[in-house]
Amino acid sequence: MRARTISCGIIGVGHLIQHVLPALVKADAGFLLSARNREIAADLSRRFGLEIVDPNQAIVDRSELVILAVRPFHAIEAMQPLALRSDQIVLSFCAGVSATALRSVIAPARLVMAMPVVAAAFGESPTLLFPDDATCRALLEPCGPVIALAADAQFAPGSVIACYFGWLHELIAQMIAWTESQGLDPAAARLLVAQMTRAAATIIRERTDASPAQLVSELATPRSFTLSGIEDLRREHAFEAWPDAASRLAERFKGRH
Repeated sequence: MRARTISCGIIGVGHLIQHVLPALVKADAGFLLSARNREIAADLSRRFGLEIVDPNQAIVDRSELVILAVRPFHAIEAMQPLALRSDQIVLSFCAGVSATALRSVIAPARLVMAMPVVAAAFGESPTLLFPDDATCRALLEPCGPVIALAADAQFAPGSVIACYFGWLHELIAQMIAWTESQGLDPAAARLLVAQMTRAAATIIRERTDASPAQLVSELATPRSFTLSGIEDLRREHAFEAWPDAASRLAERFKGRH
């Protein structure tokens, strides 16, 4: 027997939903869009045949699951005036917002937190989920691998890696610019650097028989150019800067939880 389609209302139709919705619509669910960001909402409505509903309370009244995807600093303000039911789930995409504060404004509904990234549009988003919930997992699986966390406290440091996703864009952009400066065609430079980055990530993901350090040592052999470059970067403390930035950001996230 085919599972019943769940009704999902989306509050906050902005940049993230613009890229995540193409994956979400592959799940067995029906979606309503809020009128916020009318241009994006109208585009998504046309593309996927979805209804735009205003005001937000009307979305809540017609939904079993409410996806909250406003900017984090608007999350409490957006949910506070709304009356939710005990049989509803609020699935928050708002990183860095206190779970305690969110629970207080969505009660008696149940809070589930998730953190997809815009690569969901291509089925490539590693998506954090807490707590593990079958309904939310099924909804998010078209976005990419769902990574369920064991405790609320793990969500803040896990969310830092969603920011790391953005940092990688900057690193990749720098290496594309350098490759172009060496005379490669811009399209070739972009594909080469992007695919090389993806290739490295694939090895780390798939070669679970070896630690990341072992995989580095397989490539950075004595007198190799790979090792020479790594040593240059180590002298510049380039690698330490990344976990240091992550630690500082994690502390800021913890202050909100």
